[in-house]
Amino acid sequence: MSIGKSLTLFIFRILPKSLLSRAFGYIARIPLPGPFMSSFIRWYSAKYGVKDEYIVPGRGFKTIDRFFTRKMRDGVHVIDRAGNWAVSPVDARIDQFGEIRDTTVMQAKGIGYSLQHLIPSDTYRKFLWGSFMTLYLSPGDYHRIHAPVNGTVIGYYNIPGTLFTVQDWMVNRLPDLFVKNERIITYIQSSAGTVGVCKIGAMNVGRITLSYCKIQTNRTFRKRREIFFSPEDQVPVRAGDELGVFHLGSTIILLFQKGAITFDDFSPGDRIRMGNRIGTLHF
Repeated sequence: MSIGKSLTLFIFRILPKSLLSRAFGYIARIPLPGPFMSSFIRWYSAKYGVKDEYIVPGRGFKTIDRFFTRKMRDGVHVIDRAGNWAVSPVDARIDQFGEIRDTTVMQAKGIGYSLQHLIPSDTYRKFLWGSFMTLYLSPGDYHRIHAPVNGTVIGYYNIPGTLFTVQDWMVNRLPDLFVKNERIITYIQSSAGTVGVCKIGAMNVGRITLSYCKIQTNRTFRKRREIFFSPEDQVPVRAGDELGVFHLGSTIILLFQKGAITFDDFSPGDRIRMGNRIGTLHF
């Protein structure tokens, strides 16, 4: 690693990442004048390639956060529910996918991390020798997160941590990045077993919120908490139903149990839209 990259990594290690990200989140929720927001949206859209596919509120976007968490117009996302397959929960780039080798999940070429560290409870055992897919959301992507399968939300795991950036240079250089960062995992019980939807926090992601309960990440006081709902509190979902929101962009890691899915023919770096098929489920 070059001296410059080593220094940058050192700086990121010592920065108060959670505090800075929380401050960014507060700023993003401050109402701003319409002319400023219009200029910001034009600049941001040009810089990050935001497509004109979203719903504009009647009086426009009042805050940066409202623009980041914009909803799409009808017909932009077509949910492929016709067969026994899983769909992408987000608009993203496919970074890694394949088999979980015992407890090892691939982060980047030559770098892996422990499934047990990603899910620090006995629940990790459900996914031993299973399959995973890592999906990276760029700053210009749609930031809402949806169910990849039909099933029932049976619980979640909120795991505090730090907030390193998840840009490519960091993913390729910092081992265990995804298990260092704050994250929240949704557990969905499907006809093909349990599916984990891991929402990974990152630098400047002020919050991750859930759509099925009042939980959000990056609070001032937080603790590790894994919750399984009672039967009456479980939430039925169809593929494409909203699970949560990144208040900016980050990374999703999908986890499937052993033998539950055969992924379609992708290559790392391929782009995918929310609702597109990612693989065939085996019941």
